[in-house]
Amino acid sequence: MRGGLGRALLAVGALAGCDGAVASEAPAPVASSSAGEAVGPAVATASAVESVAAMSAAPAGAPSAPAPPVLSATSDPLVITLHRQRIETDFSKRPFYFSAAFDGSLRYSLWLRALERGRAMKKKHGKTAHLTFFVNAAFYSTQPGPSDVGKAMSRAEVLARRALTQQAINEGHEIADHGVGHHDGRSFTKAEWLAEIDRFRGILGWQLYQPVNGDDGTPVFPRFAPLEGAAPGETGAACATGADCAGGSCLALTEEVRVCSQPCNLKAKCPPGTACGAPMFRQDTDVCVPAPLYPIELDGKVLFNERGEPNRKHPRLVPYAIVGYRAPYLAANDALYEALAERGYIYDTSQSASPGPPFYFIPRESPRKVLELALMLHPGAAAIPMDYNYAQLEIPGARMKSDYEAAILSSYAKGRVPWNVGHHFAMWEEGAYLDALEWTVDFVLGGCPDESGAARCEGGEVVSFRELAQRLE
Repeated sequence: MRGGLGRALLAVGALAGCDGAVASEAPAPVASSSAGEAVGPAVATASAVESVAAMSAAPAGAPSAPAPPVLSATSDPLVITLHRQRIETDFSKRPFYFSAAFDGSLRYSLWLRALERGRAMKKKHGKTAHLTFFVNAAFYSTQPGPSDVGKAMSRAEVLARRALTQQAINEGHEIADHGVGHHDGRSFTKAEWLAEIDRFRGILGWQLYQPVNGDDGTPVFPRFAPLEGAAPGETGAACATGADCAGGSCLALTEEVRVCSQPCNLKAKCPPGTACGAPMFRQDTDVCVPAPLYPIELDGKVLFNERGEPNRKHPRLVPYAIVGYRAPYLAANDALYEALAERGYIYDTSQSASPGPPFYFIPRESPRKVLELALMLHPGAAAIPMDYNYAQLEIPGARMKSDYEAAILSSYAKGRVPWNVGHHFAMWEEGAYLDALEWTVDFVLGGCPDESGAARCEGGEVVSFRELAQRLE
């Protein structure tokens, strides 16, 4: 599908509530497109979606965020005018690449579920499944500056989220940029995009690192452990299964460390020594996670002090380079790609397109080009492959599953062109969409078996966007 208002109506609201918090409190109406493009079903208008995001993600008493403007088809800056260079690659001679991403970064429970599912896939198929997490930097700071989606409410919350994010990096997943405060940038100038990118880097630049292994070959941070002093069955106590815990919840913080937990939100507080992943939620809940252990020493030098602050002079501590972007609201304009190229980003995923090979945007002001890995709507699918769109159209999880299966088989049959989906840290449709995504990862790694078990996409791989971009160079 082309850029413009049709794509905006399809996707501009798709990223509003990045963590899917209490979406049930204010269901957004479904709008139809008047742009005249054959783009498939539309989703909620930007104003309706923003009202959900403001209600669900902001702290109690916070003012509602302003709705992004709805522009006419002739004035819409979402139409990208930069030159496109299609990748000339014979994908039929490569494995089939499937990429899955989450937007948002709030809920500890979904970080843990994604990581545990990745480990399970490696054990089952002998192959890794690497995901991409497009994170909001506002959730990694108690003072992030302007934000329409809230912020971290305590340092303990920041430390636990940072540790889970680092754990994802250690296990081969990718962290990418989804902005700071989830602002609509459709009218941003290049200078404003550069300022937003720099604000993101200012918050996360010294929070995430390349994995650092100790003498035993395992990462030395983060360090999780059961909460000291927690009685058996209480939150933070060691456990093997949910039966060991008073609340029935046993979280796998790592492959080796499992602890009891409990639901938490604005009213249900976590016990001392633990933090809640979503302390501003009013109705939905998240889980309590013990803070990671500090200080950490390596090679006779302090790596992190007792407050979790890094020793920037330690030779083993190398900041993690973030190279990918997805614009909040998918609101990308020409100036975004000029800014991404100037800051050295190698890919973007803010566009929607018809099925086909990826392409590069060629900025006018930079010798660098930016790889576009667009969301592709296959013929017959109910919506673009993003959980928010399915939720707004009230499409059952079973339909999402069949749409994803059909798109993968079609992509494989038509030359193994890479395909991707975008989900959120959300439990929409009572978790059915997350179930569908996990099934899809299993389906690809298992060779796309038919009902008899015969493989239909042998050698399929689940790779992060960073890995895909690197393999396409």
